[in-house]
Amino acid sequence: DRISKEQFVVYFQPKVSSADRSTVGAEALVRYCARSGSLVLPGHFLPMLEGNRTISQIDFYVFECVCSQLKTWAAQGKQALPVSVNFSRSTLKQPDFVERLCAICRKHTVDKRYLEVELTEAAKEDETDELRALIEKLRQAGFFVSVDDFGTKYANLALLSAIEFDLLKLDKSLVDDIALNARTRTVVESIVEICEKMKIKVVAEGVETKEMTD
Repeated sequence: DRISKEQFVVYFQPKVSSADRSTVGAEALVRYCARSGSLVLPGHFLPMLEGNRTISQIDFYVFECVCSQLKTWAAQGKQALPVSVNFSRSTLKQPDFVERLCAICRKHTVDKRYLEVELTEAAKEDETDELRALIEKLRQAGFFVSVDDFGTKYANLALLSAIEFDLLKLDKSLVDDIALNARTRTVVESIVEICEKMKIKVVAEGVETKEMTD
């Protein structure tokens, strides 16, 4: 099936350092622009795209938009910052996935060290080897890899010892409760400490108050 990519808009959500509040990167977010002009959140259109197997078209479209924007920023003399891009499970399983990413980077002459491939779902127990091979291939190609939604499933804990990656994103469900729940705070502090020892960067989703960063 073909879809009208012009109806999808890509936004860049800043990633801010908790140490000095400086912008250290961004995450690419896609929205669907309805005919009425209103923007539709991913939760309302991504399941449909996954169902009719057109999600990969949007995944690669977003990645190409990011590369194009990075090239524009470079031409304007702006400082380059890494941008993360989400990919669905079906896209990640394509045999030529990494090769397609590399081809898009070459097309836009973008340095791959400014691109983070974000894995949006935790691997099932029988998919760990497959995920490990993909991450190794991505990192060898020059991309950074981040694991999203950490904390939503117990199985995610196995990733820290089983797979080497570069960034870990704490799920918003953990972050929302961190200022009021001492037990949650202890869990998050322990995760951050482990990541520091393993040289894995940590990103917290949904930080909205100063108390969440203290």
